Amino acid sequence: MMLTAVSANENSEPESKEEQLMNLFKDIQPKILIPAVLVVAAVCMLLYSKGGGSAPVVPMNQAVENRDTVEVTRIGTLEKEMEKKLVQNLQQMSGVGSVQVSVTLSSSLRSDYATNGSVTKKTTKESDKSGGTRESTEVTENNQLVMPNGASQPVIVMEERPNVAGVLIIAEGASDPNVRENIHNAVRTLLDISSDKINVQPMGGVL
Repeated sequence: MMLTAVSANENSEPESKEEQLMNLFKDIQPKILIPAVLVVAAVCMLLYSKGGGSAPVVPMNQAVENRDTVEVTRIGTLEKEMEKKLVQNLQQMSGVGSVQVSVTLSSSLRSDYATNGSVTKKTTKESDKSGGTRESTEVTENNQLVMPNGASQPVIVMEERPNVAGVLIIAEGASDPNVRENIHNAVRTLLDISSDKINVQPMGGVL
């Protein structure tokens, strides 16, 4: 008698399409999962790196105090720069000798700062008893100063220097009327100010 061996595959029922798809998905899923995670991580890192270079914005009221402090400091620095320039020029003039200069500015710096603003409009319609319609629009503006990364001073778009209130020059050779007049004319030309804002005195005493 001959016995015929029947394999398990011949006895088992053929797989349905649903089972075939599930088995295929199980085989592919581990291969797809790892590349997908890597792609998501790369996108997150790219977005983070791009976001770090943008200039942040802060509300106006939070930046006012820092802005005022910076302006006072800059005015003092500007006065010192003008004094230094005058001393350097006046000391080159004949007969002037040693010079001391004090400059006073009349007002603060006028600066226009970069802002990030948005405008919101809200329109409301109301009906009255007579059948008429009334429409009202409410406009809300929100402005924020643009601050560079790591800085306490807002971005300046335009700056106008303040006027000179007065200049005091104390010069070693100012006791000579001709030297005093030359100093007076030089300061008036350099700073483009009127004569009444310039006071020239000799060093060691007042005329």
